[in-house]
Amino acid sequence: MKTTSPPPAQPAGRSVLIYLYLTLLALIGWFVFQYVFDKKLSLTGDATDYYILGKAIAQGDGYVGILGPEKVPANHFPPGYPFVIAVIMKLFSDKTTTIQAFNGFFLIASVLMLFDLFRRMGRNIQLAFAGALLVLLNFYILQYSSMMMSEMTYFFISLLALWLFARADISKAPWKDPYFWGFAVCVVFSYYVRQTGLMILAGAGLYLLFRKKWLHIVFMGVIFFLGILPWQIRAAKLGGDSHVRDMQMINPLRPEEGVVQGFGGWVDRFWHNTERYITREIPSGVLSTNIDDYTLPVSSGEWMAGLLLLVVTAFGWYHLRQFRLLIAGYAAATFALLLIYPEVWTGNRLMLHLVPFLVFCGLYGLWYGIGLALQKAGVTSPAVRNVAIPLAFLLLIPGMIGQAATETRPGSGIKYLRQIARVPGYDPAHENYFQAAAWIRENAPKNSMVICRKPSLFVVFSDSYVSNYRFTENQKEFLDYLRQRKTAFVVIDALGYASTPRYLIPVVQANPDKFEIVLQLQNPDTYLVRFRDEFGWHGEYDAKGMPKGKGEYRFMDGRKLVGTFSDARMISLTGTGTMYDVKGNSLGNVTFVNGQQGR
Repeated sequence: MKTTSPPPAQPAGRSVLIYLYLTLLALIGWFVFQYVFDKKLSLTGDATDYYILGKAIAQGDGYVGILGPEKVPANHFPPGYPFVIAVIMKLFSDKTTTIQAFNGFFLIASVLMLFDLFRRMGRNIQLAFAGALLVLLNFYILQYSSMMMSEMTYFFISLLALWLFARADISKAPWKDPYFWGFAVCVVFSYYVRQTGLMILAGAGLYLLFRKKWLHIVFMGVIFFLGILPWQIRAAKLGGDSHVRDMQMINPLRPEEGVVQGFGGWVDRFWHNTERYITREIPSGVLSTNIDDYTLPVSSGEWMAGLLLLVVTAFGWYHLRQFRLLIAGYAAATFALLLIYPEVWTGNRLMLHLVPFLVFCGLYGLWYGIGLALQKAGVTSPAVRNVAIPLAFLLLIPGMIGQAATETRPGSGIKYLRQIARVPGYDPAHENYFQAAAWIRENAPKNSMVICRKPSLFVVFSDSYVSNYRFTENQKEFLDYLRQRKTAFVVIDALGYASTPRYLIPVVQANPDKFEIVLQLQNPDTYLVRFRDEFGWHGEYDAKGMPKGKGEYRFMDGRKLVGTFSDARMISLTGTGTMYDVKGNSLGNVTFVNGQQGR
């Protein structure tokens, strides 16, 4: 960042080297992106949610959900990435592969900016090139570069903000500097992509604070406040920020577990997240390694490796030539937020934007430490210290290329991403899920309401109305929701989500006659059922929403059982009643015990 005057012009040879490295990074980036590019939709995260929201913007409906007949204003996801998707749809195509392909531009542009940032931070062109190339080949960054998710857009826009900040001249009034203007606007847009964009202000604010640039701090604060104000007003009108509510829950996917209780609950969460990030998330993100099993207890070896990595990274950060406070503030603010997130939000995707700086600080620490050792050994050649050692870090590349997976070994690195990309279809559970969606598209009445897990994924293939089921064990509330949504079909999937056997399947087992099978697929078992509310239990429920008491169970064949039951779920039906045939004639009293008819 300029303070008084621009830096002197680069020597001709140095400028040529800079352009050579930029060209190499761009060419390698384009080749690698094409090599690992996966045309399939991402089955993790919220890819199709973004797609549907972007489609709504592109077709002029506004920022609303269009999964059902009502167009509900969207409030869960910030609108930045859906807006990017809408622009791509309007200017190019609404194909998911087109949207995914634009990540290649974001990836390459980000790496080129990183090279310039690293060059300014460490004042070493070769080390900047090595760091940028290792970031480019990082497993997780390449993995998310193929996904239709917000990671790569935020990765790009946050780096653009930092790059503009690094080029700004803080000796000028902030409103007279186009780079500082660009920085402030990019911070606002980064917030609209992901709310961790706020943390960029922490890094920039810390940097400016130590330089007593009060006007710049006030200026960027005002721009940020005015920029996000419309979204905050809109969110307040729609019931507040859903992310804040999610953060307070023990598990947002299982709301019945409640919220974090008391100061001790937050301390426990902070400690568990700290342990996970030190021992697993940061090492895997920086070193491009896989985490085998989060359920296994953290070993002492993981603690030692994680702490050693942090020491090397901190050592490198301490010796950076420029922007230490910028990086420190950005990282500290980000982790202050991540460490109070729900513990179930595992993975390093939430810290992906910090991975490049952790990688470079780690490299810088190694480079600086090796330089000190060589100096003590009497090796003082600038060529060795400034050229040979940085380029020697390129020997790490074979490890990042990795290997394809086999029956006896796990996959890793670029070769594994390539292997995944070349698989033509999805896993059997999703193939069945998409076959059910295709059946709806081809056979169901137009705009039929389908209740399913991951509705935004289902709708891409079904072209129907869709909705998730209620995450409740209260069966009365569950069925009332199906009626409220005017449900026509329900998908019983085998995707592996715990919510399906926890919430959906018990309702089907309690009322099998309410759910008529229209499509059954095997390996694994997947069912598309028609919701027939006229059948099944019609009667009283207990305080927990379970069928119990007086009422009647209506069978699909026309019979009905009328009586009083201590448990009116068909799978465990217990009680005595009178059975009637299809014409209403009494067939006598019958007694059921735990779902079995007595003699």
